[in-house]
Amino acid sequence: MLRSDLSISVTELGSLLDHSGVVGAAEDYAARVFGADFSMFVTNGTSTSNKIVLHGCVTQGDAVLIDRNCHKSVQHGLSMTGSIPVYLRPLRNGYGIIGPIALDQLQPAAIDAAITSTPLRRYMNDEAPVYAVITNSTYDGLCYDVEAVDHALGERVDRIHFDEAWFAYARFNPLYAGRYGMYRESGDSSGPTVLTTQSTHKLLAALSQASMIHVRQGRKPIDRDRFNEAFMMHASTSPQYAIIASNDVSTAMMDGASGVSLTQESIQEAIAFRKTMVRVGREIIKRDEGGSRGPWWFGVWQPDVIVDPVGGDECDFSAVSDEVLGREPRCWTLAPGAAWHGFGDLAQGYCMLDPIKVTLLTPGIDSLGELATWGIPAELVSRFLETRGIVVEKTGDYTLLFLFSIGITRGKWGTLVDALFDFKTLYDRDAPLREVFPDLARAHGDRYGALTLPMLGDEMHAFMLETELPRKLERAYETLPEPVMPPDVAYENLVRGKVRMLPVGEMAGHASAVMVVPYPPGIPILMPGENVEAAIVEYLEALQAFDRRFPGFAHHVLGVALDGGERHSGYRVSCLLDDATTVAGGSAAAGRSEP
Repeated sequence: MLRSDLSISVTELGSLLDHSGVVGAAEDYAARVFGADFSMFVTNGTSTSNKIVLHGCVTQGDAVLIDRNCHKSVQHGLSMTGSIPVYLRPLRNGYGIIGPIALDQLQPAAIDAAITSTPLRRYMNDEAPVYAVITNSTYDGLCYDVEAVDHALGERVDRIHFDEAWFAYARFNPLYAGRYGMYRESGDSSGPTVLTTQSTHKLLAALSQASMIHVRQGRKPIDRDRFNEAFMMHASTSPQYAIIASNDVSTAMMDGASGVSLTQESIQEAIAFRKTMVRVGREIIKRDEGGSRGPWWFGVWQPDVIVDPVGGDECDFSAVSDEVLGREPRCWTLAPGAAWHGFGDLAQGYCMLDPIKVTLLTPGIDSLGELATWGIPAELVSRFLETRGIVVEKTGDYTLLFLFSIGITRGKWGTLVDALFDFKTLYDRDAPLREVFPDLARAHGDRYGALTLPMLGDEMHAFMLETELPRKLERAYETLPEPVMPPDVAYENLVRGKVRMLPVGEMAGHASAVMVVPYPPGIPILMPGENVEAAIVEYLEALQAFDRRFPGFAHHVLGVALDGGERHSGYRVSCLLDDATTVAGGSAAAGRSEP
């Protein structure tokens, strides 16, 4: 790769900027394989692909429908374009898992009501939305019936963008039929124009930063040459050709029978792991393993009971054959009102759990968010797995997300099962922290030196009970803050210094100048220009209190500054001054009136 790191001046390689030569040929090949009218390769990840799509589709004052569950790059696109967001709120369950946007929120009447009620309405050129973006699948592996979304949103929006950063493989397995953006045949222009952005480096085989944009033309087609102006705003004039070539390799791997074979292997390995975890849990309960705490094991977030797709009878998940689970989408769809998922009465068939995205549940909470008297916060398990070289994709309060990407084998996930067994063994025998986390015990000897693993777990769980942290997270994300200005205007005030840093406890009633994004779940809790509500302050104060009480386990919150650079010393957030400008300056103010 180092020897082949050549310059764009080598004409045989073609150009990413004008999509010529072998680069253009590779993009045309990708369009055919991924089912698009045209595709573009991007060498700075789907973060950049999302910004390109916004810059190519919307401009200042355009009303856009935005999934509040979207990646922060979409939010950055709002600040860059001056478009006006109308947020669509996804559901959440008691585990903190982010669900889909309910189908009734996507209907024309609901969209019109959301536009009419937003304080940012006065900034809009027109109240008709020109663009919508939906995250598919969600970070926790929930994917939509895209045809239903197309039909609902398409009545009001001519262009729909599906952020499929974690879902590039969907087209290549029949299990996901109709659940990805490019599901229609090329040439069908009866519906909205659809764009998808995909991180081919995430769950396909491309190098880091590799991404693709796919476009399927609809009733308002995209002019490719004009769209390329937005592409060139964000693309480097010196792209890394190995990244481009890795997109071509990933395309070839998915083409034809190999794509089905590779994706099916991932699905079947995930199913085998899920069944193993359930079987182990039952054996532990049967043997009453767990010492004084009673038998315990890690749960799996999935249906407990499945309706047999052939006979129609209900049967236990473990009793369904691997072959049926691997081919029948109905085994994974979220039934309306089913207790296991906790999202209430979803439309029938609207949402499906992707089997390759496996969420494990640690003891201590249920799908309604009710905390038990005893539990093990997931951060302890995640920290332990890191000591074994196993990195968890996303760690919640009591959830651990694992991805079964191409290349995962029984040997690899067997290592995970072994590590989980080891954690249980250490927990049940009251292993001292200096044995389990020697680095942590050395760094914070006064705090942790005398504790055992279950003592720390009990203390963390007691903190969750005392502060109601999971409930505060739920309330914070249920609150849609009132915006006082669009994101681009808030950003201009930030650049001009019309801001001040406030301790988190003093933020209520002020407008944030920055995006505030707690990890997990990595979803904005505040956007620039939004007023800080009391529920958000309470949640951030609870996170701050956790960081102070448990050094070495601090949360990462994008947009939060730390006093003295130390997480335990306090959160501060940049807020707008009371006299901050409420409209953009210069030529950007054209068409915008003062409040």
